[in-house]
Amino acid sequence: MTFRFDRLYGLVFAALLCLAAAPAAAEIATGSVYVTSLPGGADIWVDGVYVGQSPVLVDALCLGKHAITLTKTGWAAQVVDVDVSAGSLVMSSTHLLPGPRALAGSAAGTLVVRGTTDRKKLVLDGGPFAADPGAPLALPAGPHRITLKTAHGDTTFSFMVFPDTPTEVVLREPPQSGETRSAVIAPAADYLPIDAFTVQGTKVVVRYQGHVVVAHFGDVSVRYDGAPVTYDGAPVSIGGKLYLPLALLEKLTDDTSNGK
Repeated sequence: MTFRFDRLYGLVFAALLCLAAAPAAAEIATGSVYVTSLPGGADIWVDGVYVGQSPVLVDALCLGKHAITLTKTGWAAQVVDVDVSAGSLVMSSTHLLPGPRALAGSAAGTLVVRGTTDRKKLVLDGGPFAADPGAPLALPAGPHRITLKTAHGDTTFSFMVFPDTPTEVVLREPPQSGETRSAVIAPAADYLPIDAFTVQGTKVVVRYQGHVVVAHFGDVSVRYDGAPVTYDGAPVSIGGKLYLPLALLEKLTDDTSNGK
């Protein structure tokens, strides 16, 4: 039997015409869910299918209700339902209930203290603070108390440590009269020119439109044109970028725009 190439070409061309004439497949509307848990690192199943550990983003879910199962060693398994609508992002956050291991009292978490760099100013559960502020300190799960010693007196804060979970505690003095407060820090480069601020070790100097600000990493008190101002947030370097209290950055730019 003789095989003719032109016949093969004709068959291929006809097939392509059929494909071109076939209606396009309908696009299915979907949504997504972002699953977090306390503590993190829980194993996550969506409708019985394992998708990873929290936090996890699951996309292209069909519309309607879905069952999310969370399990973690030492914690009771939980099932939560979410309702996904077209184009939506559903946030699902679950506080896991402790199981026998967590209840036994042997489980631990970690504490990280922000807002001061001097551990001599800190008293933890009635005793000395055993780590440098900013470094993680292992603590038994449960309630704890930390005291910040300042020139204005001592301030005590209560906090909770969860097993297998880092707890961040931001220490701040009670606001004094006339002080500006802000618990938010922001990238300095988003508000000021790069040449408006310099960092020398732990010292930060900002010179912008006639204003001078002197601050230090981990210290909530700054000098603004020579006058002391205290913020809840302290200057910090994150990923090589300088972050300053948002209220300070807004004050600098507002003073400039108002011609002050």
